[in-house]
Amino acid sequence: MAAKKDNRLAWGVTLLVFGCLFLIRQLHILPTEIEPYIFDFKNYPLIMGVIFLLTHTNKTVGTVLIVVGLLFRLSDIIMWTRHVSDFIWPILLICAGAIMVFGMKKK
Repeated sequence: MAAKKDNRLAWGVTLLVFGCLFLIRQLHILPTEIEPYIFDFKNYPLIMGVIFLLTHTNKTVGTVLIVVGLLFRLSDIIMWTRHVSDFIWPILLICAGAIMVFGMKKK
């Protein structure tokens, strides 16, 4: 019985959030620069996943929705992080050196 109540809460909060978002869109309250990011269908699984993680005891549904949302956003994530690879080796060398210097145990 608790799972059924949990399920209703998660879906109810999801419907409330999306209903409020679409009402805000119809009222033209948000700036036009922000609107495409909020109302992009690729974000919907992410939003639903966060709601399910916060309200549902079974975290599997929320996790799956977040993974699906991240897969939808994979091209954006790759674009944002494409220059991170330039810093991998210097960061790894710094970390290795710091571990060697500060990780030495004094006897």
